[in-house]
Amino acid sequence: KTFVPHRSSCFELYGFDVLIDSTLKPWLLEVNLSPSLACDAPLDLKIKASMISDMFTVVGFVCQDPAQRASTRPIYPTFESSRRNPFQKPQR
Repeated sequence: KTFVPHRSSCFELYGFDVLIDSTLKPWLLEVNLSPSLACDAPLDLKIKASMISDMFTVVGFVCQDPAQRASTRPIYPTFESSRRNPFQKPQR
């Protein structure tokens, strides 16, 4: 059985498709409940990586540069960290 201690720590990502016409008026085309995060081009990767970093910052996670993260954390998870489930209710 899973346990989420703080419901306020749950969030969702939505994608909004907007068209801007010749008079600069925005038109909402659709809202995606599960937007694709696939990156097909370098510009796509830059935009989506920045968006994901900003999203985590908004919800309270600090994002590091991948080069910094690689130097401060082992590449492979330890045995204990791979067995731990952060959403499982602690045993007493």
